Amino acid sequence: MKEIENINGTSLDITQDLIQKLKEIIPSAFTEDKVNVEQLKQHLGEAINTDAERYQLSWAGKSESYKILQKPTMATLTPIIEDSLNWDLTENILIEGENLEVLKVLQKAYYGRIKGIYIDPPYNTGSDSFIYPDKFSESKEEYLRRVGEKDDEGFLMKEGFFRPNRKENGQFHSNWLSMMLPRLFLARNLLREDGIIFVSIDDNEEANLKLLMDEVFGEENFIDIFSWAKSETPANLSKKSKKIIEYVLCYQKIKNDEKFKGVKKNSPSSNGLLNQTNSVGILKFPANFVTTSIQDGPIKKGKYGTDSYDIELLEDTEVSKGYFIKPVSLKAKFKWSQPKLDDEIEKGTKINIPTIKLSPSYEKLEYDEEVPPNLINAKVGVGTNENAGVELEGLFGAKVFDFPKPPSLIKYLLGFSDDTNGIYLDFFAGSGATAQAIHEMNQKDGGKRKFICVQLPEKIEPDTLAYKKGFKTISEITRERLTLLHKSLNKKSKYELDFNSEIDTGFRFYKLSSSNFKFWRGDIIENEKDLERQLEIFNQPQKSNTTSIDILWELLLKSGIPLNTTVNKIDVADTTLYSVKQNQILFALDKINDSVLSKVIELNPSSFICLDSLFQNNDCLKTNIQLRLQDSGIDFKSI
Repeated sequence: MKEIENINGTSLDITQDLIQKLKEIIPSAFTEDKVNVEQLKQHLGEAINTDAERYQLSWAGKSESYKILQKPTMATLTPIIEDSLNWDLTENILIEGENLEVLKVLQKAYYGRIKGIYIDPPYNTGSDSFIYPDKFSESKEEYLRRVGEKDDEGFLMKEGFFRPNRKENGQFHSNWLSMMLPRLFLARNLLREDGIIFVSIDDNEEANLKLLMDEVFGEENFIDIFSWAKSETPANLSKKSKKIIEYVLCYQKIKNDEKFKGVKKNSPSSNGLLNQTNSVGILKFPANFVTTSIQDGPIKKGKYGTDSYDIELLEDTEVSKGYFIKPVSLKAKFKWSQPKLDDEIEKGTKINIPTIKLSPSYEKLEYDEEVPPNLINAKVGVGTNENAGVELEGLFGAKVFDFPKPPSLIKYLLGFSDDTNGIYLDFFAGSGATAQAIHEMNQKDGGKRKFICVQLPEKIEPDTLAYKKGFKTISEITRERLTLLHKSLNKKSKYELDFNSEIDTGFRFYKLSSSNFKFWRGDIIENEKDLERQLEIFNQPQKSNTTSIDILWELLLKSGIPLNTTVNKIDVADTTLYSVKQNQILFALDKINDSVLSKVIELNPSSFICLDSLFQNNDCLKTNIQLRLQDSGIDFKSI
């Protein structure tokens, strides 16, 4: 099967992925498997710009930031089943870990599969802390050590890899851009072609973020910068202005002709049918359809109208008991043509001519969603930071998180281009507002949307209320919010909407971890003893403290199989086979023998994968099994 053709122990190689795409488009631009720049120039002609001075976003460390992006990771995600909710049935994913590494790990399994992304990254105010690559000369070991640098309790240390970016820093904006670039690039890979991304930001980095996203997503795929009224009671912190607005930048992976959906009118309103800029036309309204407040009796043809509009009644008509019981033919400057009027009447749109001025209005039974305005406030049903804080405090019973985003904002944004079965990603998950937004969207329409939320185990300071309530990291708050929401929404579903009992409010919980396998270290072999030591280590490639389940999920991820995949256990004599995709792929991770082989042949999967160490250096046994599986048409791989 294609999805397990290559299990090489690392995440997707971004550079090779780009090269492969270029090969598919312009194969003649390659010579001996290398890009032939001169040939590429000939193909692209004037589209190539080789001038040193050209319009571009540049900063100190940009090229190094691309190197960090291009470096594959060997990390994996370890399932924490005991801290999950409804593991066997849920399709939602919560991941604890550094998001750059997590995004790399997700590439194979979720490449081109995400419908929507919302992120609320650090705003680079000078007081927030975040991870940024600024030690590019270090060795791979130093880098990996720094990624996982933790204190005695297992928390990432702010003094190490995760630290504040002060305004006094000479590369203040550069550090932030170096942090954002690889994450946005990897996020774009994960989006579907019709996928959409929203990034919240304030004025500290809004200008730089726009230029950066133009580079990553393409200026032609820019949708808009939405202004969100974050507060009704802004603080008096400036002598010049009160800050009410934050921004949300929106891009589509490939901009298409889809009409974005804003809000629907949810209450009847009278809409006039006249428009001063239109030319004069004639509309004929059918008998016994148009309502009115005019007294019963006949109405003679002639000139009527308002101060602004001339209206002519072309034929006599009559009113009885609140209706025009004869057709009404009017000549005026109408918004609609006769076919449009007939279509609206067919849809059930109500027509009213309330007074003797004979100015008609209409009221639809159901309105189409309006294209969203780029101002987001209470008028479109979106709350503020204060609303979000009150809501979160009500859920937890205490203030455990500062300045959470309101789920109403995220629901509104994701609703612009929605897929009720889509996957939605937030890799700066914070308190988990995106997960709540997805739950509430599903609760409203019975959809099957899924979320993937990623949150760093950022340490909470001891003097905070959250710490006093027992939370040691932000990711613990995220997980607790999802747990509380699960209880709250399922309680509601029992008494409010029947279909809500089917809403998936669980989650699978994973933690970013180092690989369960040892990796060959050719760079440290300087003599015969070093070689012997490496060979001795690789007598058993998996690490000694691993479990079969942890190994299984690493192999699944690195085979491109999603995190919500159902895994079935098949008992065979004194061991277990693991099955995915309805027995299309079988794994043996504990033992290999005739009983296992017979069961595999009986189930006839497309692929069978096992650990090489199970053969205990018995090459004859391995070859025999390989031949028997080959005779049965089963693809065999050993790891």
